[in-house]
Amino acid sequence: MSGAARRLDAIDALRGVALAGMFAFHLIWDLGYFRLVSPDLPYDPVVMGFGHGVAASFLFLVGVSLALASSDGVKLGAFWRRLSVIALAAAGVSGATYWLFPESFIFFGILHCIALSSLLALPLLRAPIWLIAIIALAALIAPLAIASPLFDAPQFWWLGLGTKEPLSNDWRPLLPYFGIVLAGLIAMRLSLARGLPAWVADWRANGRASAALVWGGRHSLFVYLAHQPIFLAVLFMVARALTTQPIIPPQAEPFVASCSAQCVASGGGPQTCRNVCGCIAGEIHKQPPIWERLVREGLSPADQEAINDFTRQCIRGNR
Repeated sequence: MSGAARRLDAIDALRGVALAGMFAFHLIWDLGYFRLVSPDLPYDPVVMGFGHGVAASFLFLVGVSLALASSDGVKLGAFWRRLSVIALAAAGVSGATYWLFPESFIFFGILHCIALSSLLALPLLRAPIWLIAIIALAALIAPLAIASPLFDAPQFWWLGLGTKEPLSNDWRPLLPYFGIVLAGLIAMRLSLARGLPAWVADWRANGRASAALVWGGRHSLFVYLAHQPIFLAVLFMVARALTTQPIIPPQAEPFVASCSAQCVASGGGPQTCRNVCGCIAGEIHKQPPIWERLVREGLSPADQEAINDFTRQCIRGNR
């Protein structure tokens, strides 16, 4: 079958399933952010593992798509157009999250990883399978084999070879994830060489649920970019209606991050510190004059005493 002949409903549906998993993971994160569930839930090892699995499935399917698109020859024009769109989307995500969450913005998330991995995979699209397999294995084991404090500097964070995880709302470093992209490339090239199984080649969406998955898979970039703003807007309104706890605006994130760092340095737990500091920021934000003077670094002694009262209240409330 020519790679350009038609899209495969089965692959688009699998991508749609991955999108559904992403929705679930981000919804858990957003619910915790707005304190509609325990703020510790998004950091539960099972939830974090689920998120890593969802990201890995997307990147595996990137490799599958690259193999399909180049099955009858590499089409550089289409490749560069697709890469440009993804790179622009990644830049947009970085810009938007830097504005909203400057202390934890997305500097190398899944779109950045897809863009760079696609570029690095370009010379390997028609390479021998054994060579791709060696490079994939090296990429997968590199973070375990050669991780070093030398790569803890911010300019190396995108590589994934450091010993500390940077603060970011979505961090998908090149290593090991490039290896997962190559694994998808290998899997589909082998399938094409042997003949696609019938469930991949002939399957068609024949119901509303399957059609929705296929549609989502075919428009995955649009869905990815649109879903989080919708989730955040809806949950912000729900949280405001249902809870008496202060809603922390994005503008307060630098204060919360700085406060949390000081709290952790004094021996507090990371999540407890963030809870307390988020509470303090919310209480200060209820007093616009104090908040404005805090931003301008012009707090009066009375302002500082009020903040101290907020701090004591929030510490008691989070014990």
